[in-house]
Amino acid sequence: MFSLSTTVTGQMLRMRFGSLLRCSRRTVKTSPTDWEPVTSVPGNLRTIAHQAKMPFIRKALLLLMLAMPIVSFCLGCWQVKRLKWKTDLIAKCENNLAAPVIEKIPPNLDVDVISKEFEYRRFKCKGHFDYDQEMFLGPRLKDGVVGYLVVTPFIRSDGGEPILIERGWIHKDKVVPGTRSKGYLSHLAFPQGEIEIEALFRNMPEKSKMQFDHEPGMKLFNVIDVPAMAKQSGSLPVYCQMIYDLNDHLEYKKGNENGTNNGDGKPHSKFWNALFSSGKSESVRDQEFIAQHQADHDETFQYQEFQFIQEGVPIAARPTIKLSNNHLQYLITWFGVSAASTGLFLWYLWRSKNYQSAEKMIAKKRQEMKKFY
Repeated sequence: MFSLSTTVTGQMLRMRFGSLLRCSRRTVKTSPTDWEPVTSVPGNLRTIAHQAKMPFIRKALLLLMLAMPIVSFCLGCWQVKRLKWKTDLIAKCENNLAAPVIEKIPPNLDVDVISKEFEYRRFKCKGHFDYDQEMFLGPRLKDGVVGYLVVTPFIRSDGGEPILIERGWIHKDKVVPGTRSKGYLSHLAFPQGEIEIEALFRNMPEKSKMQFDHEPGMKLFNVIDVPAMAKQSGSLPVYCQMIYDLNDHLEYKKGNENGTNNGDGKPHSKFWNALFSSGKSESVRDQEFIAQHQADHDETFQYQEFQFIQEGVPIAARPTIKLSNNHLQYLITWFGVSAASTGLFLWYLWRSKNYQSAEKMIAKKRQEMKKFY
């Protein structure tokens, strides 16, 4: 009995599992396209479909990526020219600064020639300062102290038009001329009469349109505006800077002590000058004055800057080239941007090619699927 029932049960199980296996067999034939290997593509179908719906943005980005290498390369080539121009300009200014001093400048000065050919060229000139047209540039900081640059027209003795002389920096409390016309250094702070100065020509940058215009008649200038300064003071638009010097100038004293200054900054009349001249010529009196003070004068003696600040003596700028040359950095930057953008553009083309192959593959699969559905 037991063996018979076991045999019947086994046959029934085989019949049931056989019917299930026959039902589970695939009866749909698939296309051989599915058997071809499919390579993975970076991204997903949603990204590809989204980019396909936005062709204008893709073309705009492609155009921008194409223009960036070209534009940056052109800017790099332009910086190569700028580098050569600035290098030549600095070398020219250094040569002018090292050149011998021009002992006498001509009465008629060509503004264009001076600005182009005589930048940082030193010269000597005789004349006197016109303190009535004195102007101040600033405020400017010097070692953390607020002050102003003094710009005074210099009337030349040879009859030429006055030129603008930047005498140097003074403390803000010494702006009023009366504070500089007295003291043991008044002959340096407020020299009177004819003197000889040594300065250098400067080509100052033009005032930007973003900066405020100067109010006519005001003695204070916030930025350097050579045309406005020249127009206000009746001078040539020639800007010069005196050279840093802490030495004492005995020849400046003759104007202050020889009857030219009476203590208030105003010169005496010609009658008093003629009365005390003793019939001697001006050159003879100058030689006698210098010889009188030369005996006790030490040529190596120099004042300190704090003495100049206390007495209101302008501290001139040091004769150094103040032209910056950063064009090499700009050159490297633009060529680097050109190389990087070129690599980015090539990578974009390679990536777009992969996306296009994926899109073609998807379209092919859809066509194959339409045959069966």
